[in-house]
Amino acid sequence: MTTPTSQTHETGSMAQAIGWMIGVTLAFFGFGFMLHSLWDADIAMSGLMVLAAIVLVSFAGPRRRHEGRSRFLPPLVLIPALMFAFWHFITIKFGHFGFGPILFHAQYGVEANGIVGEFLHSSRVPLLFIAALVAGLWLISATDYRFRRIDRFAVLPLLVANPFTVSAFEYVGIARASPDWSIAERFVESEALEQTGEAAPNLLHIILESSEHTLYDRSDFGDVMDPLIPFAERGLQLTGVQQAALTGWSLAGDLASHCGVPLLPLGLVSYNSFHVIERGFMSGAACLGGLLRRDGYNTSVMHTSPLQFAGADKLYSSHGWDHLLGLPELRPHYPVGGNAWGLDDEDLYDAVYERVAKLSAGSEPFAIVMANAGGHAPKGFVSRSCRGRPTVERLDDPSLQAYRCTHELAAAMLARLEAGGYLDNTIVVVQSDHLAMRNTIYAKLERHERRNLFFAFGSGIAPQVIDRDMTMMDIYPTLLDLMGYAPPNGRAGIGVSAFAAGPTLTEEHGLRALDKAIYGDTVLRNRLWAIEAGS
Repeated sequence: MTTPTSQTHETGSMAQAIGWMIGVTLAFFGFGFMLHSLWDADIAMSGLMVLAAIVLVSFAGPRRRHEGRSRFLPPLVLIPALMFAFWHFITIKFGHFGFGPILFHAQYGVEANGIVGEFLHSSRVPLLFIAALVAGLWLISATDYRFRRIDRFAVLPLLVANPFTVSAFEYVGIARASPDWSIAERFVESEALEQTGEAAPNLLHIILESSEHTLYDRSDFGDVMDPLIPFAERGLQLTGVQQAALTGWSLAGDLASHCGVPLLPLGLVSYNSFHVIERGFMSGAACLGGLLRRDGYNTSVMHTSPLQFAGADKLYSSHGWDHLLGLPELRPHYPVGGNAWGLDDEDLYDAVYERVAKLSAGSEPFAIVMANAGGHAPKGFVSRSCRGRPTVERLDDPSLQAYRCTHELAAAMLARLEAGGYLDNTIVVVQSDHLAMRNTIYAKLERHERRNLFFAFGSGIAPQVIDRDMTMMDIYPTLLDLMGYAPPNGRAGIGVSAFAAGPTLTEEHGLRALDKAIYGDTVLRNRLWAIEAGS
């Protein structure tokens, strides 16, 4: 005879069994899709790993009903699960997990004109996988006492083996280790340099988001670089520009190529000296913009996105750039179109053309730095005028379409400027800001020895290709040479000019040793941020 108590017991057991199955399903798909997105692993096999682990755990320990309010408490394994989820999210969105960029953005913020909201909206699928994994583990814990019993023993090994933990210890370990040599000893001041030559050349510096030199490989990437090749072949081409530590995101790449130093962050292993930000962005660094403004240049920065994002406005205003024109300033002139980061590329190129034409009519030299968004991960942004173009639409990948589009638009702007006679006494520099982060062609990019894009043409620049091991820090003294400042021995910041006879730090020590020296530095960091010893 079935009693009310036994019926309640059976109903509760059935509910727990259903909850357990739902939890296993959620964890199966959450973890399976996360591994698939990272390493292109088979979703079923990845999920089966989770299923096998849960089943083994469930058969360990005594069988008993899981009762009481405590069963709804989150399991301890959620801590390493959330750490792994954060590591996973950063890795799939940006290509790698780095504490340097994370620390920097924690200090300078990331919110500007809804960028974060758009970013999270575009990330809803991986966030859904993460939520499924978390909900699945929590539900299993709430419905299976044996899982809760094993939970307390599993949390420590899962923390130790966690890629987030490993990355943290690697960062702190390298930063606290004593490197074999110091980048601070290689730092060379450049603020006293004087420009030589009869006529000061203008500068148009085009920074193309993620348009790395690797894209020249036609077997993997087709003809996406073709629109720029005629301009590159007219001048200097650098084909060995690698990516050093703390130069691998937009602002860090810009700082390195304009100031010759990596973006050494504050905080964590560096005394947590956040208060020095108020003194200016790396006020101890000498940069190209400061030299140009001192020598009478009209200096402008033009971005598709808001310059308030992550402290870009602070960097440029602290180092000689007077006119900062980002999305808020340009949008009234270009109210149509746009993307998650700001203006369509075609609108930025048009705004740059108009500004060059205007400044060319004046008597003072000018320098303009412009940065687009077309190649931005995860799949780029195809500007509206490119939609329907056969040269763009025939490519079968959205990132390749975005690259081809923005390169066509950039080439059209340069041709238009030349036709108007506005580049007669102008140095044009075209470069990437950093290597592409995890986008739709990332796996193909990783098959190559990846290099950043750099070429320059214009007044007095002879066609030549220089293939030597360099980093973005070496771009700064190279730009100084091109602009007539001739740094002694080709050295400025910690960079060495492409024209110098002496070796770059990468040639002398190798990229791995340079990265270690960068992470292990505090002396140069204190000097650049004007931090007093012991602060």
